[in-house]
Amino acid sequence: MSETESGCNQMIELMINRRSVRSYTDAQVPEQLLDAVLEAGLYAPTGGNHQYTRFIAIQSSRALEQLNEIVRNNFSAREIVEGCYQNKTIRKAKMEHYHCFYHAPVLILVVSPSDHCNSMADSANALENMQLAATSLGLGACWINQIHWLTDDQRMREYLYGLGMEQTESVFGSIVIGFPANQGKGCHIRPERKAGRVVKIKGG
Repeated sequence: MSETESGCNQMIELMINRRSVRSYTDAQVPEQLLDAVLEAGLYAPTGGNHQYTRFIAIQSSRALEQLNEIVRNNFSAREIVEGCYQNKTIRKAKMEHYHCFYHAPVLILVVSPSDHCNSMADSANALENMQLAATSLGLGACWINQIHWLTDDQRMREYLYGLGMEQTESVFGSIVIGFPANQGKGCHIRPERKAGRVVKIKGG
């Protein structure tokens, strides 16, 4: 599909124009917008239509600060390991004003049974649906890795139990949403895609 053809399809255009937002205003997300984003997550496809995924939407600034503190304490105590994907988080966590949620007003955790083989795929589907829904509603969104990375950490788990996660569940991903603070020049530019990522097999 050419760029001209994709421009005729609003859904594809939305997917192409979506960007991760890492700067938010202080405004809380209105309830009807949050509900619309969560509904999009509920309608994401799940393996076998089991619908095991559940969503914990956190709007409490106190809870968000406490979660950030758990993340900061854990990662700031780690050492840099060459080639580790989490090095960027470790470096930032050692800084005084680290905030892994970018001060967004809402964090949505996707939890699912820890031992279900399709939990990650189901959760990823829901998280992408919610990111696209947020964008379509004029909100910003960004995938957050840190809570998933610490889903087996005992201190993190104990705190999440208090927020509604079951002991049989784990966090398989999360996003923050809110109103973007910076809509300046360049925020809607489409970055070039790396070549060689598509292989087509044709023929009978």
